Amino acid sequence: MPLDGNPNKTMGLIAHPGEIADFCASSDGRYLFTCGGDDLSVKMWAIDINPIEQAIALGGQEIEPFINLIEGGRDGNIYQDMKDFFYYSMIRSKDENTTKTRKLDGTVPLEELPNLMRAMGYYPTEQEVHNMKDEVKFSVFSDQGDPTNNVNMDTFIKLFVNHRPVYGIGKNTIEDAFRDLSDGNIQITRDDLINFLNHDGEMFGVEELQSDFGYLVGKEVFKEALPKDMITAEEFASDLLGFEEYEEGDEDVENAEG
Repeated sequence: MPLDGNPNKTMGLIAHPGEIADFCASSDGRYLFTCGGDDLSVKMWAIDINPIEQAIALGGQEIEPFINLIEGGRDGNIYQDMKDFFYYSMIRSKDENTTKTRKLDGTVPLEELPNLMRAMGYYPTEQEVHNMKDEVKFSVFSDQGDPTNNVNMDTFIKLFVNHRPVYGIGKNTIEDAFRDLSDGNIQITRDDLINFLNHDGEMFGVEELQSDFGYLVGKEVFKEALPKDMITAEEFASDLLGFEEYEEGDEDVENAEG
């Protein structure tokens, strides 16, 4: 079966000093052959799955290994927040403005998945959202013959652990983006920035961009939201995105992004 993100089902092994050009397994699954690149070597490996099976057994069953990958584990704040957001999402999907008894089935509609991720401080691109939805929709296709359009708590946890970036957005990330947009500089004109947002990548329409500026700084007019003609990477992070501190690896970044 495809890898599911459970770290106990994988292992790392240094096989060649450089790049591996290709590899294949024997038809009986007992041997693996690897072909190196510049090292001009071919190696034959005997496959022993017992250590992996033991690691899987010791690592916990079902969703437990994924919960252990979340900071603080089952008793940590992140896991508790995930539960709270998921249950609220269930209530909202059943019409939150009602006094009638709700029947919750432990799932939320697939359309709620991006909101859940954003609530946890992970802001996926539209392509990443599309990939996650397809992963869920066709996860049971081979068993049931039909795609699923619902997400349960365990699936939400797996997707969050597997798809969230290892590192948050930091100073270097923003500066690199500005350099890519402005031929090596860490500053860009306001008009160029708006033009890039309107026409490049996952494009923002004018109305959507104005609305987003309103959410971020309370001003929808471009010249009011971005008062300077020239914007630096640091100003973009602090004045527009509201990062108080955005050094990579800093705890304050995680709090600001969350």
